[in-house]
Amino acid sequence: MDFKRDILLIDTEFSGFDVPKKHDLLQIAAVLLDKKTLKEKKSFNTYIKPAKWGSRDPESMAVNKITWEMVKSAPDLKFAIKKFSRAFPKNVIQAFYVGYNDKRILMDAYNRAGVKWPFDYHYFDLWALFYGYLARHNKLNSKNDFAGFGLEYLIKALKIDIDKSQMHDALVDCRLEAEVLRKIMRAL
Repeated sequence: MDFKRDILLIDTEFSGFDVPKKHDLLQIAAVLLDKKTLKEKKSFNTYIKPAKWGSRDPESMAVNKITWEMVKSAPDLKFAIKKFSRAFPKNVIQAFYVGYNDKRILMDAYNRAGVKWPFDYHYFDLWALFYGYLARHNKLNSKNDFAGFGLEYLIKALKIDIDKSQMHDALVDCRLEAEVLRKIMRAL
C-alpha cells in the first residue's frame, strides 16, 4: 500500500461537546503511521489543565474517565498545542475516527493558543472507511448504535483483543484505530 504521505492519526478527549464555550479539551494524542506499512513511527500524548472543570458534562466524563488528579498538573492549552505542533511533520495525512469533533475542537484549540494551523485542509475520516468495510461484509449489526457499529463493536468484529477499560484514553484509542486500519487495509 502507498498512502503517498505518512498518516497522523489524532484523537482528543474533552469534558463535553460545547468546547470552548462551556467545556475543555482535556487530552490530545496522536500516532504517526508509516505511509507504506502503517507501522507506528512516533507517538504523542498530553493531558491539558482545564479552565472550566466545574462545568464538565457528566456523560462525557463517564466515557473518558479523566479525573482531576490526571489533569491538575498538566500543561495549559497554549503549551500543549505548541508541544503537539512541534511533535510531527506537517506534510502528513491527518486522520481521525469520527473526525468532525476531533478536528473542530483541535483547530479551535490552535486558534485559542495563537498557533497557526500547520496542516492542509485534507483529512481522512476513518469512520467512513470502517463503516463501508462493515457494510460490505454485512456486519452492521449493533442495535445499540444508530450507525450499526461503534469502536467497541468494530474491535469485536475484527477480533482485536483489548481490555475495554483502557478505551477512551486518547492514545489507547489512536493505537486501537491504527490496528483496525491495518487489518482493514490488509483485507481490501
